[in-house]
Amino acid sequence: SILVTSSRNRALLLDAGEGVARSLYERGFRVRDLEVVVVTHMHGDHVLGLPTLVMLAKNYEKTQLRVVIHREHLESTKNLLKIVGVDYENVALMTSVKRGDVISVGGFKLTFTESCHTQPTLAVRVEAESTCVVYSSDTAPCKDVVELSRNCHVLVHEASGYDPIAHVHGHSTVEDALRTALEAGVEKLVLVHYYFEKPPLKARRELGVDVYLAHPGEEIVV
Repeated sequence: SILVTSSRNRALLLDAGEGVARSLYERGFRVRDLEVVVVTHMHGDHVLGLPTLVMLAKNYEKTQLRVVIHREHLESTKNLLKIVGVDYENVALMTSVKRGDVISVGGFKLTFTESCHTQPTLAVRVEAESTCVVYSSDTAPCKDVVELSRNCHVLVHEASGYDPIAHVHGHSTVEDALRTALEAGVEKLVLVHYYFEKPPLKARRELGVDVYLAHPGEEIVV
């Protein structure tokens, strides 16, 4: 999960993995602080924290939560909330989107495309206050993600795969992420979604992009 905040104290959440509610609370954020939660796809590490966020919104914070989801997964998201016993009616305000859609919410402009994963998955470009951040979500090397990232300040790109099987499972290696960043002309590349071992980081500033290996709770100022 990635929290994007603006200087105007507005915030949005990109994906809702397990334990995200606790992480937000530990850092002084509440569900009511979120303008929107974008759920890029239905794999558990991206969506299983959503029921807790909705429950907190309804039972404790007495607020509504706007959720943006791929149109292919709208009903699955509703079913997930029903299965775990979370009453989302009039609490989770769900909007479905597809490739090419552009929406504005809470001072953020969101542009969506498809990443190249094993199920329909959104990549999203977030623009606010003349600053741009792109989140690839899970993806193998993908031209649409390159185009979405053109001349953006920051690309948050997954690096969970290892050769030779990464692309088979719809994932990217560090080198894949770096090539995407260089082709798109971004200023900063933030590597995320690695598992138990940190990925080998060979990138350097002289290649034309600053590269960061994200850690839980780390803050990167743009």
